[in-house]
Amino acid sequence: MPRGFDTCLAEGVALFNAGRFFEAHEAWEEAWQHERGPRRLLLQGLILVAAGWLKRDAGNARGAWTLFSRALERLESLPPACEGVDVGGLRPQVAGWREGGPCARPLLARLLSGPAGGP
Repeated sequence: MPRGFDTCLAEGVALFNAGRFFEAHEAWEEAWQHERGPRRLLLQGLILVAAGWLKRDAGNARGAWTLFSRALERLESLPPACEGVDVGGLRPQVAGWREGGPCARPLLARLLSGPAGGP
């Protein structure tokens, strides 16, 4: 039986924040296969962000640019707070990462207040 959306989302965020981009991608993909609508777009965006960081860490700037661009396409239509993820804060980070400039270790923010559900 597949794990639920909330479990996979939280695990993926924790793995991403620990720099374990491949494992984060895998956790999110587990839920992505069963979701539709905004949840699916959110997961697709996060999966593409993780894949972008894998390319960036491997020195493939062109591949990272492409994946970060595709991530932004998915994240653009989502509200600033989606399923407890600070998408509004994530979008400008991804745009900066896409340009390849120096940046601190990437982190995803989960919103701790307010409802976690709903797009």
